Amino acid sequence: MIPVVVTVVLALMIGVWLERRLGGVKGRRVRIRIAKVMLYVLLPFVSYVSIARLHLTANVGIGVALALALLSVMGIVMWRVGRGPLRLDRPSTGAAMVCTIQANTGFFGLPLCAALFSQADFTQAVAYDVLVSMPAFVFGSYTIGALFGTHGVGKQMGRHVATTLLKNPVLYAVALAAVVPESLAPEALVTPSKLAVYALLPLGFIVVGMTLSDEADEGAFRFPPPLTRAVAVAVTLRMAIMPLIVLTVSLFIVRLPVTYPLLAAMPAGVNTVLVAHQTGLNLRLAADGIAWSTAIAVVATLAVAIALAIGLL
Repeated sequence: MIPVVVTVVLALMIGVWLERRLGGVKGRRVRIRIAKVMLYVLLPFVSYVSIARLHLTANVGIGVALALALLSVMGIVMWRVGRGPLRLDRPSTGAAMVCTIQANTGFFGLPLCAALFSQADFTQAVAYDVLVSMPAFVFGSYTIGALFGTHGVGKQMGRHVATTLLKNPVLYAVALAAVVPESLAPEALVTPSKLAVYALLPLGFIVVGMTLSDEADEGAFRFPPPLTRAVAVAVTLRMAIMPLIVLTVSLFIVRLPVTYPLLAAMPAGVNTVLVAHQTGLNLRLAADGIAWSTAIAVVATLAVAIALAIGLL
């Protein structure tokens, strides 16, 4: 786990350095190229191998359904709190909602699961990322952006969601993996797929570092950012309330895959700022949510790793 934390910190620093070094248009081009390598090469390959070798059980289905339901509930709670006690404007409320429902299961969660759990458990983590986090991004986050943003994209939302869905290569990889026999994803592909997952970690956080540094240039990000009440509520719902409910259900009602409580506690994803950019949500709040939730995740992971190393856990 310590190598995971070190990799995250170094990748963030490299991302910030790259953005400062390249800057402007050139920096964004590099960031887009890195993102395309992850989206069009690494993630489809990992998803194909994992889903093709996944043996779905009722508990996996229950876990996915529970996670989707809880994300909806957490988003509604954030909406009620944002428009009520916090008195946020609509773009700020929407940004807080997206921070609440959009988890970084792909860049942070999957490498962590690959390091901590067995291959069978890891394939269930991939199922969570594909069946929970992806719909939350494609449908949930952009719908919130359309309803609460300032760019007036609501009239085109149906077309936008359909286009986003059809252009996502991971969905095609998953669809193919769901129908082919397991023999077309042989054991020989397991190790390369894990290496691809480990590559996602530094590449993903380089993108995060470049994105946050770019927002700093636009005045939308400061480090350390202020811990506003809106950010505190969003991070609490995302990283404490939701995983606590998932863990409680797994312990006392139905045994869910062991990776699901951990994935439910992942920090806000970098996609949050992408949605904020495209739909006119509060960009500063979105960037602050990513910064605080990622910092908490890194510190918590490091604390657990040290506790394991010295025998406290």
